[in-house]
Amino acid sequence: MPKRIIFPRKGEVVLENFELPSLQAQDVRIRTRYSLMSIGTETTILNQRYDADTHFAARFTFPQLKTGMQAVGDVEEIGSHVKDLKIGDHVFMRMAHGSHQVIASSECSLIPDTVDLKEACWCGLAKTAFRAAWTGNYSSINQVLIIGAGAVGQMAVRWASTFGVESILINDLSSFRLEHAVRGGATGTLSGNIKSHVERLTQVTNKNEIPVIVDTTGNPKVFQYALAAAPMFGRIVVLGDTGYPNRQCLDSNFMSKGLIIQAVHDSHNLGGWDQPSIDRKFFTHVIDGSFNLSGLITHEFSPEDCSEAYKFVQNSQENILGVLYDWNNDYQQF
Repeated sequence: MPKRIIFPRKGEVVLENFELPSLQAQDVRIRTRYSLMSIGTETTILNQRYDADTHFAARFTFPQLKTGMQAVGDVEEIGSHVKDLKIGDHVFMRMAHGSHQVIASSECSLIPDTVDLKEACWCGLAKTAFRAAWTGNYSSINQVLIIGAGAVGQMAVRWASTFGVESILINDLSSFRLEHAVRGGATGTLSGNIKSHVERLTQVTNKNEIPVIVDTTGNPKVFQYALAAAPMFGRIVVLGDTGYPNRQCLDSNFMSKGLIIQAVHDSHNLGGWDQPSIDRKFFTHVIDGSFNLSGLITHEFSPEDCSEAYKFVQNSQENILGVLYDWNNDYQQF
C-alpha cells in the first residue's frame, strides 16, 4: 500500500496509507527513492507560522496532504501517450513526501545516469535559487552578497560560482554552514548576525562594489539590514519566502538610494528559463563538478520516523543542512 507523510493538524506529523489516483494517458507512476525536506517551508506550514492574509494561508490548510516538494524515483509504469520516459528511468519530480506518485510525464526531469540520486534531490531548491541568479544578473556582475547559508543559500552560492561571479560573500550565524558555502564557491564569509556587518558593508557598497544583495532568510529584520547595506542604485533580490510578508517593510533607504527590489519564487519562469531547462543546466554542472554538492546531505531518516525528523530539525543543536527521507527499504512494492 502506498504511504505518504501528512500534517493532519498543526504540529502533528503522520505516515499514512493512501490510494494513488488512476494512471492517465499522459501520466507515469513513480516509486520514490528519496525525498528532500524543505526545512523552512515545511516547518512554517507545520507550525502555521504565517499571517492569515498571506499566500501561505491561502494555499495550506489542515489536514495538509502534500508536505514536500522535491523527490527522486524510478518510473514503474507509463501511460499510453508517454513518449519521453520509459520504465526504469530515474526522474526528479516536485512532489510530496510519499512512497509512490502518479504525475504527468511533463512534470518529471530525467536524471542522467552519472548523477547520484541523493544529490539529484537538490534539483528543486537549485531551481528556486536559480531565479536569484537570473534576476540578479550574475553573469554581468563581479560581486554579490548572499545573506543566509541554509539550503537555499548554499544553492545560491553555487549558481554565483557557475556564473563566474568573482567575489561571493556569504553571511550566516553558523560556521558549519559557512564552511560548506566556501566548498561551494564562496570567496569570503561574514560570520554572525548581518546587523553587526552593516556599517562595514555600507563603506564597501558606497563604492558600488556589491551591486547585488540576495536575502535568502525570509526574516523581516534581515530585510531591513539588507536595505541598510545596499549601495546607491543597488539591487536586493528577496529569495527567502516568509509567512509574514507584511512585516517586510521598506524604509528611507529604498527611495534615497534608488534601490531595485525584486522577489523571486520557485513558480516564476524568467527569461525563458522553465523547469526543464533549469534542471538540465543543474545536472550539467553537477556532472562537470562545478556544482559541488558533497556533504550537503547531513541527515537521513526512515519515513516511519517522520514525526521525530521534524522535531529534530526544529529543536536540534546539531549542524543541519539537507535532511533526506529514504524510501528504499520498506515501500518498494506497489
